[in-house]
Amino acid sequence: MTRKILSIIAILMLTSCAEIASVIVEDEMQRGLQKGQTNQKRTKADDKKLTKQEETLKKEGKCPVCKGMGKTPDGLYICETCKGTGKYVETNNK
Repeated sequence: MTRKILSIIAILMLTSCAEIASVIVEDEMQRGLQKGQTNQKRTKADDKKLTKQEETLKKEGKCPVCKGMGKTPDGLYICETCKGTGKYVETNNK
């Protein structure tokens, strides 16, 4: 009888610890996301570097959006700009 009670108490304690841990982890994730959103200011140097990188990719014949992969970085979606080829296609958008 006492073993059953001890087992039930142990299970309840472990369950409550898991809930507390998930709340702590979730809170830290939210803080990280909020911090990342506030630090997204790009400088002129960043813009210049990105422009140079895009020009280099274009010269190599690679799509500057997906960097020649043809897919998104996670690999789940096809790049809409190059239609999955990974090759740079000149567009005349005026």
